[in-house]
Amino acid sequence: MLTRRPVLAAIFCAGLQFLITTLILKAGSAFMPPEAFGKVKLAAFASTVILPLILVQVFGLWRQVGLELDKLKPGGVFFASMLLCVLFLAMGVHPQETRPFAPELLIQFINAFGEELLFRGVIFAILLSLPRWQAIAISGILFGGMHLIHGFMDGDWNHAMWWAAATSLSGMMFAAVRYGTGSLWLTIVLHMVLNLCKIYSNIEAAAGPAALLIAERAAYGIEIALIAYVILSARAGARVRMS
Repeated sequence: MLTRRPVLAAIFCAGLQFLITTLILKAGSAFMPPEAFGKVKLAAFASTVILPLILVQVFGLWRQVGLELDKLKPGGVFFASMLLCVLFLAMGVHPQETRPFAPELLIQFINAFGEELLFRGVIFAILLSLPRWQAIAISGILFGGMHLIHGFMDGDWNHAMWWAAATSLSGMMFAAVRYGTGSLWLTIVLHMVLNLCKIYSNIEAAAGPAALLIAERAAYGIEIALIAYVILSARAGARVRMS
């Protein structure tokens, strides 16, 4: 199935994670008292790490997911992607009293590890047989689709659809960085650091919501540029090999 129908296999993996996470949260909200819902969310959070690890083992993808330490060699694509972090910290850091840095760092590492292992590890390896632009687009759309879970949980579908679209673009950018570096660890670091920079960005506090909106739009531009560069560089390389 992985080699014969890679798109279906990728959809299966993302859909299975979506289903498990949604069922845990829905069951918890239905059968657990409100004061215990924190533990329910923790169980749902844990599933986003456990399932990818199981899939790697079941499909025998340990050599394909990019966890080798000898690939930790950040190049131009990785450094260009870090411009996003510079952008969100352009006006300094805004501490969050309700989100102390040390616990948040751990949470964001676990979150980035699980999501990257699934989407830029397992699903990336499954889609390698496709043209690069297709693999980037599919993995990004599946990543964005996972965030529709907010619509199922709180009923705010307008926000959920917007969030899915924004994270689809981010997912494509993460996939582009994965292609550009060959390392899953580097995409994990990028994902984690970028989330932290957005959480602790001082832009809105210093200059207001309009400035934050401008920064977000600039970030979309950087993401699109990186995606286009990685896709076009692959096509240029293919033309050179054919000539």
